[in-house]
Parts: sequence; structure tokens; C-alpha cells
Amino acid sequence: MTHFKNLFSSVEIGKIVIKNRIMITAHQTNHVKDGIPTSDMAAYHAARAKGGAGLIVLEAAAVHPSGMLTTQTIAGYDHRVIPAYSLVAKEVHRYGTKVFSQLFHGGREVVSSDYRNAAWAPSAEPSLRFSVMPKPMSLDEINQVIDGFALSAKLAKESGLDGVEICCSHGYLPAQFWSGLTNHRKDHYGGSFENRMRFIVEVMERVWKSVGEDFTVGIRMSADEKTMDGLGVKDSVEIVKYLVDRVRLDFINVTSGDSSTYAGSTHIAPASPMAHGYNAPYAFKIRMAGAVPVFVGSRVLDPAEAERIVSTGQADIVGMTRATIVDPEMPNKAINGELQTITACLGCNQACIGHYHKGLAIGCVQNPMAGNEEKLRPLVQRSRTGKRVVVIGAGPAGLQAAVTASDLGHQVTLIDQTNAIGGLLRIMRRAPMRREVAETMLDNYTRKLSQSNVNVQLGQRATRHEIGKLEADVVICAAGARPYLPHVEGIDHPRLMLVDELFGANPRTVGRRVLVFDYFGDWPGVEAAIFLAEKGHDVTLVSARLYIGEEVHQYLRNEYLKKLYTLKVTLLPHFDFGGITQERVILRNLFTHEAEQIGDWDTIVLSMGRVPNTELYEEVKGSAPVVRQIGDCLAPRTLEEATFEGMMAALEI
Repeated sequence: MTHFKNLFSSVEIGKIVIKNRIMITAHQTNHVKDGIPTSDMAAYHAARAKGGAGLIVLEAAAVHPSGMLTTQTIAGYDHRVIPAYSLVAKEVHRYGTKVFSQLFHGGREVVSSDYRNAAWAPSAEPSLRFSVMPKPMSLDEINQVIDGFALSAKLAKESGLDGVEICCSHGYLPAQFWSGLTNHRKDHYGGSFENRMRFIVEVMERVWKSVGEDFTVGIRMSADEKTMDGLGVKDSVEIVKYLVDRVRLDFINVTSGDSSTYAGSTHIAPASPMAHGYNAPYAFKIRMAGAVPVFVGSRVLDPAEAERIVSTGQADIVGMTRATIVDPEMPNKAINGELQTITACLGCNQACIGHYHKGLAIGCVQNPMAGNEEKLRPLVQRSRTGKRVVVIGAGPAGLQAAVTASDLGHQVTLIDQTNAIGGLLRIMRRAPMRREVAETMLDNYTRKLSQSNVNVQLGQRATRHEIGKLEADVVICAAGARPYLPHVEGIDHPRLMLVDELFGANPRTVGRRVLVFDYFGDWPGVEAAIFLAEKGHDVTLVSARLYIGEEVHQYLRNEYLKKLYTLKVTLLPHFDFGGITQERVILRNLFTHEAEQIGDWDTIVLSMGRVPNTELYEEVKGSAPVVRQIGDCLAPRTLEEATFEGMMAALEI
């Protein structure tokens, strides 16, 4: 604990004492049905409270029907929320963790609904990212929403929650009122700075009146909206100084970003390779301006980073949301000095906020239990007899299967024909903007293997004969996949290479003018274009998708596009690779079917997807009582499916 004496000290916030400085910020789990949190949400947060988090802020709760961001938003204004909140509070309080509700209204930000609600906002100023044009709120509607904040706060208190956080961040409704870019009203809610601040002041006043003085109330705000013409730190400091002079603020939770633009939205949940803890300097400025406790998060991924932020006075509490999604026990492990056992966040965004954007329940690439706690608990806790398990393939699927089976008490042998673990991760680690994801995942599994009883056999090819000698009870085949080659003329051209070769250990020489063909819109083609452009090549990225990076999570795609434009890469969507004829590359338009030819090129790099390695599975079928096929050798998909199937294959033994 001596290494984290500040991080694990208690702190008084408003009317409560929080046992340590680690918080979980509001983030959508999608464990909501008809506006009411389910028992899955309680189980999810209970796991993180048990793991040692000091404070949990529940996901956004709409304060009025017009503020329902999606069909899976909590209806914080609905009295039916009380039993659900009470269950969460009961489960979380068992471990000494405090829990807040986040009170929310998106204003012009309406993402989805069965029947898309009319968006309410101060003025008819559209959200460019969601293509939403809101209606200007009448005075009666403004009052309805303010009443909704007060009612929602009262219901949270009656439920046994410890406080509320009023969401003013990311350009949502309160920020739409206080920004001159989105508020063009001519009445007493618009015009001067004081008038534009009137809405949030009245919200705070009404909330305090509804909950009384023996509660904890604060706000979340974007110190820098990180968007063209958006509010910056100087503006936020002015806002904070104004607010603390007029209303009681128990805390300010500092973040960055703006939901209404692509560039700004990235900062809602910044992905790797964005810098760690970059909001901390902003938090310090807000802390100095307001003289109230300040929280800060976004890309704070390990306890050493959090300790540094607290010990240097940049913030009082540190949000470590994704660090606790991947490893709910991270706080307890840190305080007990078990740092080598902490599973680190990849920053991939694939199954946490990525699931939210797909309308799915929260998950995690490195922790397939995340979001499935209630459903999978019986399977994890059931009694089992140890078996001899052979796992073929040391990529993500095989690694997850091996360490899970070992943790469950089985005797596990992991075989891979190469001399290193990782599979495709070894290729990904050479990609400029995926390096952190790959290296973190490799490090996680390397440490897990070293702490397990898995017998790792590298440089050996698994055959039916060898499997037979091991007398396995269960064989899990995770043999991966190989690059797909289209059946077109010129596929054997000497100046054509695969993306695997480009990122391989011994890459070939690449000419100055390069065509990168991307078939699936995933990371390999985009990374290849960036990798080559950074080395000075003249790169054209040709994609057979509607838009570049279509299959990549949108926040990472924003960063990809920024990098591609900065590097002057030519972007050409809607074409596929038609082959090479007489030194001319054929491009085929996906809509008109017309073919074009390019003669001015030196090298072609293909990223055309992968083909499952099913041959080994067919060979070893019947070599043990149970033989399973998982990951890319079942069907090439993503890291998430690989690790989930690895875990489930082990749990079902």
C-alpha cells in the first residue's frame, strides 16, 4: 500500500466519505429493460464493488421522456426505478462502495429509439454527427425538464443511492444552454453569459430543494470540447467560477469531448493509441478555479497513473472505468501489491462502448465475463472433475481457453507450431496505431501463463498421433486462419504482397507508389496505409466498403481518418481488386460494375480477409472424447469472438 498511499486514502465528498480515490464513471451497460435497470446491472456493478472500487456512477438516467438517448436508457424520472436502484445500492454497499446516479438529458442528441423522439434543445441548431435537427424548447418545456432533474434526484435518494451527478458534459443539454454556439435564444435563457447559465443554475437550485442538504450533488463537464469552434478550458474555468459563486457544488467530474461532432465524440471513450490520462491537466485548472473536489478519468489504466494524478493534486478522485471492466479486482490487487496479476485494458473499445453502439449488453475482449456475471456465475461455480485438456494454437482464442481451463483446475497442454505465442497479435504489434492493443494483450497472456500450470509447447505441430500420445480428454482446436487470396488474374505478381508480409518479421521491399486494397474495412488495410505513408510512400487506400474503416469502432475510425488525411493518403472507397493485366491494376466499381485501370504503381498490398484453417480440426476429430473448434479456425471474426469462445470452451468442460 505504501506505493499507493494517496490513491487508497479516504476522501470526503459532500455528505459522504469515499473509501479510496478510484471511481467508475457513468457508462452504458445496456442492462436496462423498459427504462428500468435489470438484475444483470446489479451483478455487474457488484463485481466491481467487490473488487474494491470506491465510487460507482451509474449510467445516464434520463430526467424526462424527451431525454431518452436510446431505447435502453434508464428512465430516471419513473418511480418504477426505485426497486432497481435499491437493488444496485444494496449490492454495492455490501462492499463499502458508494454509488451515484447520473442525471441526463441529451437535448439535441437523440441516438435511437423505436420511434425517434423529437429532440428538444435551446435552439434549432443541428447535431452534425447524428443528423438531428431539434425543436427550440418552449418555456413550459424548459420547466418540465428542470422539474425532471429534481424528481430524478429525489427518486435516486429515496432508492438509497448516495448522490447524483448532473451531466453537463459532451455537449448535452446543459452545455447546449451555456454555449453561444448552440443557444441563440432571445429570452432570459439566451443572449448574455448570465442568461445562458440560467438553465444549469435553476437545475441545481431545484435539485437541492428536492433532496435537501444531506445529500451529495455535483456535475460532469467537458473542460475542452475538442471540436471545431467548441468550448475550451478558458471557457470552462469561467463557467465553474460562475457556478460555485451561486450554487452548492460538491464535486466536478472533468472530462473532454463533444458528442455532436466526429472529432469531439472520440473523447467520450478515447481508444488506444490516444495518450493516457490526458485530461488530468484540465482537471487541475478546474480544481483551482472552483476550489471544490474534482474527479477526472479517460485513459487512466493502471494504479500508478492514478496515484500520480492524486499525489500531484491534479484531481481528488480518478475514473478508472475500463481498467475495472477488464479486471474488476484491480483495486484490491493494487492495494495488496499483486500488480503482476492485474489484467490491463487494451483500449480497443470493441466490446465496452462498442457494444453500446450496437445496442448490445456491455462486454470486454479481455474479460468475457464482463456484463455476463449473473448469467455465467452458475457455470463458473459448478463442481467439476479435472480433465486432461490439449489446446492447439496459441493465438487469442487458444490462450484464453488454456488459462481459463487451468484456472478451473484442469491439466492443460498448449501447443503451437510457431516459436512464440500470440498468433495474429504478433502482426498487429507492428501496426502503428494498434501496437498498444497487441502488446498489452500479449503481456496480459504472458503473465497469465507464467502464473498458471499450463504446459506450453512451442515450435511443435499438433498431429492426431501426438494428440493420441497425450491421452487428452478434451481437445480445443484454435488453429487460426490464413490470408485469403482472390481468384483473379495476376495474383502471383512479384510486386504484390499480403498485409501479413508487410507487418511480418522480414518484410519485403516496397516501391514508392503503393496501392493498398482493403476488402473488409477492418484495421489491417488502414494500418498498412498509415504505416507506408509515414515512411514516405505515395499511398492510395482502396476499400470495398461504403466508407473507410467501416468495421472499426467509430472513435478509433475518427483517429484513423484524422491520420490518413494528415498523411495525404488518397482514399478510394467503393472499389474492389479486379486483378493485374499487362502491368495494369483493375479496379471494379461496386455499384456500376465498371472497371478502371491504373498503370502508375510500384507495389500492391492486399488485406482481403482470412480463410479458416479447418484442416487440422478435421485431422484431430475423434482423437479425444471431446474435440472443440473455436476462434478463427471456426470462422475468422474478431478478438472478441476468439476470447469469448476460448472462455466458453473451457467453462463447458
